Amino acid sequence: MGTGAIMLSAMNARKLCVSVALCLLVSSAYAQTTPGKLTFALPVHPGRMTLEQGAWQVVELSAKSNGNEWGERAAQGKQHMLAFLFAAPDKAPLNASSCRDGVLQAENAEAAVQNRASMRSTSGVEIALAVLLAPKDARMSLRAFVAFRDLCGDLLFNAADVQPGDAAAYRLTMETAKQTLLTLTFEPSYKPTFKDAVAYAGVEKMEHQEAGAAAAYRAALAMVNQSDDPLKFRRVVTDELSMALGISGDLKGSREVNEAAIAKDPEYPLYYYNLSCADAEAGDPKAARTHLQLAFDRRSHTLKGETFPDPTEDDSLQKLRRDDAFWSLAQQVSQQLKSENKP
Repeated sequence: MGTGAIMLSAMNARKLCVSVALCLLVSSAYAQTTPGKLTFALPVHPGRMTLEQGAWQVVELSAKSNGNEWGERAAQGKQHMLAFLFAAPDKAPLNASSCRDGVLQAENAEAAVQNRASMRSTSGVEIALAVLLAPKDARMSLRAFVAFRDLCGDLLFNAADVQPGDAAAYRLTMETAKQTLLTLTFEPSYKPTFKDAVAYAGVEKMEHQEAGAAAAYRAALAMVNQSDDPLKFRRVVTDELSMALGISGDLKGSREVNEAAIAKDPEYPLYYYNLSCADAEAGDPKAARTHLQLAFDRRSHTLKGETFPDPTEDDSLQKLRRDDAFWSLAQQVSQQLKSENKP
């Protein structure tokens, strides 16, 4: 395992406990960060789009690693919706119609357009529409767009498992889309929050986009004082950031994150543990032993619901098995942890 895989087993062995608090935030992404609404926001770029969730059930989330696109796939019965909020600085200034026409042109979908129209949501947002007929199977769908400056929302509505030419299914799709779009709000000047950045990072992590996750975790860390428990979430997000940097191969960045965290919060043990893993990856058993001891000495300061990791089960630390002094300490730590965790 190379430096790009630093602390992989640490993530696997302990993140289920370490990230309990974080997972509560990430799970809120399924309504994203606003209960009862489908919320589209980016980690740094201003702007937000929301829809009333109604009967829609989110089945998939996506986040691009550049921090500039959030997507949600949702369903209610046979009705499907695929929606994105994305930044397109090279296309600015945009409005709803120019975003629609630019996207359809880029997708070579203009020939499928049967009709173009517009509507306004209840909140007054201008929405550009396009009814499309798929050339291969003659299925109907509706695309809807909102935009301002370099920010665009793109929503696709269609019905699954219906026969081409099914007029009733088409009418239901149009009515479902209309009722959903009426609830749309679009706030181009909205400032992203801590929860927005954490939700974005969490989806990138699930998609194994570690470098992108690290950028979003950095954004979250800068806004951690917005959270309801800054100390707890600073520790959790810092740990996640360190992991994302390490797994993406930025060993130096991961080390710097933990060292900076120790300067502000010297009693949290996992900062030292992460440094021990980084030392092991760098082939420095003396430093790894020092950091592991410092971590173990502070094990009582783990977060509620979090367990101190067993160093003998860590892939990074196992690289130092042949160093007698280090491995002796790792085994002592492991034995002590098992003794302390006995029922």
